[in-house]
Amino acid sequence: MPHVDRVTVEPLVPGFWRVTVNYGFKDSPDIPDALARCSRGALAIDLFETTYFLSRETVIPTRQPGMMLWRERLFAFMARNAGNIADFLRLPNNCVIELGTRVQI
Repeated sequence: MPHVDRVTVEPLVPGFWRVTVNYGFKDSPDIPDALARCSRGALAIDLFETTYFLSRETVIPTRQPGMMLWRERLFAFMARNAGNIADFLRLPNNCVIELGTRVQI
């Protein structure tokens, strides 16, 4: 998809916008670049004052009925070693706030 058509900005009500960014399967997401493209429309975003809120789940294996314990431990290990979403989206490290929760499986 051409970079020009990748970002759409819709005004919802005064002071609120919906920004839609489309990436293909092989594309590498770059959220700060997409937000910079919003300034071509009606929305100007100061990237130096932008804060990104992300969620993080910590998987905790339990002995409760359900999945076998070794599978739960394997899943928890894989979840801990998954890639960082902030790096994947190319977010600047000093602008990210992560809110976490512990999920028992």
